[in-house]
Amino acid sequence: MLYKITFLIILLISNLSARSLEEIQESGDIIIAVYENFPPYSYIENDEPKGIDIDLGKQIAKSIGVKPTWYWTGSDETLDDDLRNVIWKGHLIHKTKADVMLRIPYDYEFIREKDKSTGELNNDLVVMKAPYHTERWVIATNKEKIPEINTLGVFMYNKIGVELDTLPDAHLTSSFMGKLRNNVVHYPSILTAIEDLKSGKIQAVAGLKSQLEQQLKFNQNKDKYFMTKKIDYVKSKWDIGIAVRTDFRPLGYEIEGYIEEYIRSGTLEKIFNKYDVNYEIPLALQ
Repeated sequence: MLYKITFLIILLISNLSARSLEEIQESGDIIIAVYENFPPYSYIENDEPKGIDIDLGKQIAKSIGVKPTWYWTGSDETLDDDLRNVIWKGHLIHKTKADVMLRIPYDYEFIREKDKSTGELNNDLVVMKAPYHTERWVIATNKEKIPEINTLGVFMYNKIGVELDTLPDAHLTSSFMGKLRNNVVHYPSILTAIEDLKSGKIQAVAGLKSQLEQQLKFNQNKDKYFMTKKIDYVKSKWDIGIAVRTDFRPLGYEIEGYIEEYIRSGTLEKIFNKYDVNYEIPLALQ
């Protein structure tokens, strides 16, 4: 059903390109790119868009005085690919561009990355702004099996699930000279790994804190599950923000102002709490 809805939405907006703030206001709608099947941020439930980024997108559209149109996108091999396909060049097939993309890692080092052959910025056609939350990698465990984690060596004897080709996957399979590898269980989706943790097939999951909090209902189940604050020796936390095309910076500034107000007023925290995720002030604003 998700892909059917995605396709229909794309057909409706396939002739549109990223636009200025004035053009958006004149049209009466804003095209907001969100990742498909990515709870708690953006997903379909009972044929309705749900999630943190959906609620945030609705709030942004309301502040601008327009309606949101969702541009559902999958995750490509790299963030560079996502930004190219969604923001500045358009999709390879239907050429659609979004006005703004949500849940973009707001990382200064990434923003300043240069092409080794040309010396030019890799993403000079994109502006990343408005950090609105701090995300992090953590490990959640079944407390009956692993009450706490003092060392990753515990996974020499207990199974831990990871989503394939993520940073926790690379870190755990290489730690302790590869001695954990046999107990690292790979999944195409972290959501499946979490289900196996709940059913007792595995004893732990390493993944995004927000996804683990929502899927485990962690705040209501702290007697059942333990959660680390980070994963040692991994870049464990980063901000997430928005992306717009470079030539539409005023739109980015406008949205940044709204998001700063949502943070001050507690609006963002309420949105995160609605989806059982503990809100964290962006590192850039601390």
